[in-house]
Amino acid sequence: MNHKAKAVFGNHPFTEEEKDTPIYMDASNIGQFIYPDFGLDYSDLNYMYLSTDSLTVCSMEIGPGGFFNPPDYHPGDEAYFVLEGVITQFNPATGQCIEVKEGEALLIPKGTLHSAYNFGEKAVKVLAVIAPKIVESQEFPTDVNGAKRIFHYNRDEVPERIGDWDEPQVYGTVDHLGVWPAPGEVLREKQLIYHITEQKKLKVIAGDTRPVLMKFAVSNDFLHMGEYIVPAGGVVARHSEILCHGSEAFLLGMEGPMTVYLTDTRETYILKHYEGLYIPAGMKYQLINYGTVGARAIFAIAKNL
Repeated sequence: MNHKAKAVFGNHPFTEEEKDTPIYMDASNIGQFIYPDFGLDYSDLNYMYLSTDSLTVCSMEIGPGGFFNPPDYHPGDEAYFVLEGVITQFNPATGQCIEVKEGEALLIPKGTLHSAYNFGEKAVKVLAVIAPKIVESQEFPTDVNGAKRIFHYNRDEVPERIGDWDEPQVYGTVDHLGVWPAPGEVLREKQLIYHITEQKKLKVIAGDTRPVLMKFAVSNDFLHMGEYIVPAGGVVARHSEILCHGSEAFLLGMEGPMTVYLTDTRETYILKHYEGLYIPAGMKYQLINYGTVGARAIFAIAKNL
């Protein structure tokens, strides 16, 4: 087993000649990293599925009572999808605090400071999607200075600040693809974290004769993240029409299992729980459900949907 014990930001799990071919990701090639690796007391454990120049996908785990510090920020947008537990996301620059439950998502615009806490009684597991880059080099930034805006007994210790807040759209249409929950450049100016509940996901029907449901938590000029739902039942197998994207894509198995068929190369992958598939830009594929219950996968797509 060629186990990847160390993740290389911007080039995982590839060798240079592999980036135009699909790669299935399981325990043999999922990398690990710790943030921060210079202060283990306040660190979290991360599993790296994919990292290129345009898209990074990893999962993060925090045990009960844990949190990571110092706060983090990225040279791209970051979207969380909570897989297990409840995470409390904190923006130390504004004092904004959001509790995100299993199945919900949040968007952290480029450059926005953030830290994650687990105040629950079970471990938290989160899928994180970052585009275009997770870091500028192989090191995380360590220049996070300034007081955290937290509650103090002496309120004079916390300076006054009331941030602007524009509530994103609740009900969208297919025309909101690329600007959900709001235009990316607008959200980056605010430096606020956005909570995407189930109600606030953008629902889209993909396919005419072979419809599947897509739930977009985020769709902007940097990244697209959401869920594919392929129903069970009907005649023989339920499957999608041909899907194809202008940028790199990643699928994470959730419920099913989901079968992925690459129409040009005639390759077939059975996407198991918490295992992933890298799909190069321009590669055509279909999703198939051979089971008796609905199949579900989380998708992450770089800039060009």
